[in-house]
Order: sequence, then structure tokens, then C-alpha cells
Amino acid sequence: MHGVIDTNVLIYDTFEDTEFHSEAENILESLDRWYVPAIVMQEYVWFFKNNGFSAKDALESLNGYMDDPRFKGLSESPKIIENALNLLVGEKISLSRFNDVVVLLHALEKGTLATFDRKLRSLAKRKGIKVLPEKF
Repeated sequence: MHGVIDTNVLIYDTFEDTEFHSEAENILESLDRWYVPAIVMQEYVWFFKNNGFSAKDALESLNGYMDDPRFKGLSESPKIIENALNLLVGEKISLSRFNDVVVLLHALEKGTLATFDRKLRSLAKRKGIKVLPEKF
């Protein structure tokens, strides 16, 4: 099975003292392909910055994922950006959820989303996307 990976899954997997570490680790271990949008990698780096880590720390952690053969990076084309904005307008969702909607659009294409974000999970389920973990 494969899935689009949200930022919080990477963060929980990276840091063993987080609330959902084991669940995140289990999700990643269960998948044979990790689709990671560029916007997720950017948010992951910003998490490191906002929590006082160095660029070297962020690079080493991100490389740990990118070096794994299951990792497949996804790009955000201008069309994805436009479609994300259209979805925000159509669903009357705040612009503050833009990044989530970009991740959602990738999951629409791939069929499965791994996230612990309750609002994103709810929206994904309404759009017919399989969400991991199944129980949260």
C-alpha cells in the first residue's frame, strides 16, 4: 500500500517523545511507498526552525526519509495551486488551510492520506480518500 504523508506524521515519527510516535512509525512501516509533497517537506523544515533546531538537524532528519527507497517526492505545479484555491473557495474553507488542501489534492490522486490532523482527515473522508491511521 502507498500513501501521501502529511507533515505531522513525519514529525511524530522523528521525535520519540511525541504523543503519536509509535502510530506514525507504524504507518510508515506499513507503507511500501511514501508520497511526500514538497509543501510537507517545507513545513517539516519550518518545524525544525520554529523549535530551535539547526539547518543541519533539519537536513539530517529530512535526508533520513529521502534516502529511504519508499520515499517519492511530489511537486506542486501551478495547476495544483490553482486547484487548491478553487477547492478552498468552493468548500468555503479558510485560506489558512491552503497547505492542507494542497496535501489533500495529492491524496485525491494517490487514494490514501496519512495524517493526524482532524480537520484534514474529515475533509479527506468527505472526498472519498482512505485515511491512515484508520482509528484516531
